[in-house]
Amino acid sequence: MKTKKCWMVLMLFICVITASLAQEKNISGNVTDQSGLPLPGVSIVVVGTSNGTQTDFDGNYSITASTGQTLRFSYIGQKTVDRTVGASSTINVQMEEDAQALEEVVVTGYGSRSKELSTSAISTVSTEKIEAFVPSTSVDNILQGQAAGVQVTAANGRPGQTAFVTIRGVGSLNASTTPLYVVDGVPVNSDFINNLNPNDIESFSILKDAATVSKYGSRGSNGVVLITTKQGKTGDARITFRSSFGFSERIPDPFDLMNTSQKLELERQFAELGVNAAQSLPGATADDAERARLIGLDTNWEEELLRKGQIQSNSLSISGGDEKMTYFLSLGYDKNTGIIDRIDGFERVTARLNTTYQAKEWLNVGTNISLSRSTTDLPRDRNNVQNPFRAMYDYNPWDPLYLRNADGSIQLDEQGDPIFNPTTQGYSIARALITEPEDNRNFLIVGSLFADIKFSDKFSNRFSVGATNNRFNRTVRSLPGGVLDGIVGDANFPGTQTDNFSNTLQYNVNNLFSYSDTYGDYHNLSASFLLEYNENIYTDLFASARGFPSPEIPYQDVAAEATASGSEEARRVLFSQGLFVDYDYDGKYILSGSIRRDGSSRFGPENQYGYFYSGSAAWNIARESFLEGTAVNDLKLRASYGTSGNQNIGDFNFLNLLEFGTYNGNTTAIPIGVGNTNIKWESQAILDIGLEFGLFNNRVNGVVDYFKKNSRDLLLNQPLSQTVGDEDNSIVANIGEVENSGIEVSLNADVIRAQDFVWRVGGNISFLDNKVVSLVNGDDIINGTFGYNILREGEEINSFYTVKYAGVNPANGEPLYYDLDGNITNEYSASFNTILEGKSPYANVEGGFFTSIRWGGFGVRADFVGKGGNYIMNFQRQAGISIGNIDSNQRVEAFNYWKQPGDTNVLPSPIFGGTADQDSDRWLEKGDYIRLRTLTVDYNLTGKIIHGTGIDRLRVFATGQNLFTITEYNGDPEIGIGSGESSAAGSAGFIPGAFSLFSYPQTRSYTFGVEIGF
Repeated sequence: MKTKKCWMVLMLFICVITASLAQEKNISGNVTDQSGLPLPGVSIVVVGTSNGTQTDFDGNYSITASTGQTLRFSYIGQKTVDRTVGASSTINVQMEEDAQALEEVVVTGYGSRSKELSTSAISTVSTEKIEAFVPSTSVDNILQGQAAGVQVTAANGRPGQTAFVTIRGVGSLNASTTPLYVVDGVPVNSDFINNLNPNDIESFSILKDAATVSKYGSRGSNGVVLITTKQGKTGDARITFRSSFGFSERIPDPFDLMNTSQKLELERQFAELGVNAAQSLPGATADDAERARLIGLDTNWEEELLRKGQIQSNSLSISGGDEKMTYFLSLGYDKNTGIIDRIDGFERVTARLNTTYQAKEWLNVGTNISLSRSTTDLPRDRNNVQNPFRAMYDYNPWDPLYLRNADGSIQLDEQGDPIFNPTTQGYSIARALITEPEDNRNFLIVGSLFADIKFSDKFSNRFSVGATNNRFNRTVRSLPGGVLDGIVGDANFPGTQTDNFSNTLQYNVNNLFSYSDTYGDYHNLSASFLLEYNENIYTDLFASARGFPSPEIPYQDVAAEATASGSEEARRVLFSQGLFVDYDYDGKYILSGSIRRDGSSRFGPENQYGYFYSGSAAWNIARESFLEGTAVNDLKLRASYGTSGNQNIGDFNFLNLLEFGTYNGNTTAIPIGVGNTNIKWESQAILDIGLEFGLFNNRVNGVVDYFKKNSRDLLLNQPLSQTVGDEDNSIVANIGEVENSGIEVSLNADVIRAQDFVWRVGGNISFLDNKVVSLVNGDDIINGTFGYNILREGEEINSFYTVKYAGVNPANGEPLYYDLDGNITNEYSASFNTILEGKSPYANVEGGFFTSIRWGGFGVRADFVGKGGNYIMNFQRQAGISIGNIDSNQRVEAFNYWKQPGDTNVLPSPIFGGTADQDSDRWLEKGDYIRLRTLTVDYNLTGKIIHGTGIDRLRVFATGQNLFTITEYNGDPEIGIGSGESSAAGSAGFIPGAFSLFSYPQTRSYTFGVEIGF
């Protein structure tokens, strides 16, 4: 009997299991938007389970579910749709826009705000635009041409190099003009952002007007760039692998260098004209046999020193989650060897983990943490032959890479290796790249923890702690027996080494208590109170030694003698309180206001605190009844006014400073700075008026903004009596004012939007104007690395200031100049320096535009950038055609000198080298250009092709960067750093893009890649 019952139970169990399994089946379908276009990335979850998936590029999906279960379809900006599984195995869904969900798309200071209810000028760079510029070794380069009012100048083409970013013009003369970068709520030093993985970034939000930057107080005067990284989404785990490989090359010059035959001929001509420097050169002294030998040695130094760089980028991400927890995990590896031969280049490894957890109904916690390690061994960027780019232009073509024997064969050393030729310059840069290594290492941690507490429907609180920690190590060596060791070294102590270590720790603690409520159905009010504490601790150590037994041991423990060492530490603190209030009436009429109080340790007790405020208003005209049923979907007029500050100055300027040294073995103290207890914040007053519009079902949308930004109380050096004892005879004081104003226009349009074909165009342009309003006692200030820029009241900031060139006298080939009275003279004098009105390094027009086509799985996108109105002092051209540089290689252009009476549009005669080579506006050129920054062609394989492979997305792509440039500039017009060691960012007189002088050039690149989603 028991056996019979057991069999009955077992049969019943099998029937139940069989019935359950019979109900499970594969459900597939297609998801589209309200226009019928496919929606990729829609999350589909079987309600009550962790089973989920996402739609592919064509909107297709496939998921296993049982009859009676519910599928939930969700997508940002669309209404969530639930469908019950029935008899059919196909469920197609057309989603509708959710206006309420679309409100959470604009990231602002300390939170987010509905785009419709925003009163701020915010530019957003979305994932689509970011992906068009990836791979990129620095995220700030991605912003170029992508947002109106954001001026981005690539510093140079060096892999891993950050860019110079300014927002709405130059807001300071001495303090930093770099915007504040905030990554997931954590402030990050602009020098460190090249350590972030661009594949991890979801969006950029650029805050430009007072309505938002005032919330950041003393850190917001230069604008704020909010970087939001990717987060996990509810649903099954999604794995994405992206890999690309390519190569880079130097962008060809618009001029030619001389070969050996040409250079020998120029030397001969100069010698015949009596140019002293040419008399001993081979073009003047060589007989026919020697000339033939030299021509046989003809050397292309670009080929000897440069190469095609290799670019490699790999990233892997895993994301997903359920109703309680989400996660995003990524790993990245990037390598860019650069175009200099014999070195490794730039390398970066990154890791990121972003998580959120709904611990309680009223408590949500999360963390964002990223790790990054980067290395680079690129050589010095200086204006001599220690720079391979200067050497490439200077080395004579009759100088070979290796020394030659009498029979023309290459000389070998005792080990059988070729012997590098020191050249007539006396320095072999090819060998120096091996024997004078410089290795830089960065390890960056950016992390944050947050807890969101919901007390009720009206009250909530966010507490967060964020920190960045960057460890920097540099090792600079001159190997025993190396190039520099033989020039400046000591034979008794072969080899030198210097090790630098610095650690920058910045942590940020803030608490934001918020209230929101609706009164009478139409009056919506929200307010937030902020407490924030920020501390920055910088530590620096260095040690030097000489006398190394072997080049293979890079440690100072084995050195014969320690030569120098030192250390320092600097701390600064910022403590802030803020109140932010927002009000709207039925979404039509909107008001916002903020006030913030900052206290900084960089200022004395009397001026330690600064107050910054803003007020803004907007009118959603599209919500008015008179626009119902029209082609206008969005029309908003907004205005804002407010203040922000700038505390990016040196520490302790309010104190009298001493420097310590030694004298006769005793410690000495030397006064080096007179403090100013009245020093206070630089401040800015910002006015913005804007109009946002969307037409024809938002197929056309755009923004127009007018702004005016007055920067007051600028910190400048005020002259002091020489009896005071300051080493510079000056004191830092708030005594300057500048003004920036302009108009920004952004416009985007879907020209064609059909089921299988979409054509989009868009772009932005900014018209900028600036002037100096006031200076110390109204006196001019000579500025710039070489003193060829000037600050003068009423004129453009850093206008060029030099002698005016009047051309060549057609009668005798003599160079002519203008004196201060406007008279033409054959004399040259630095006393003729004059301001060149309307000519400065800053562009007055800047922007970018794009066009993209999507046809089925095929897509192409082209992004252009450009600027106009700026001028560049082309010292690089000066070096290439100067008469006094005849002992170095020259441009072919140097043949075009005056030869007979009546010659015009020529260079001066070589017999006038003493005055022809002088600095003047002869070398000043317009920097206008339009460049095809990025061209991407891709193909997304459809679901039918990859069905059954386990892959739900497969994309192949090819990208070219800097493919062509339209410009009249005699060189590459995209210049940030002219010469890194002549004028580095942050040094006195540094002006981005003011001159060119052999810094690492921009490169052209081609990459090919694949993206796979599981």
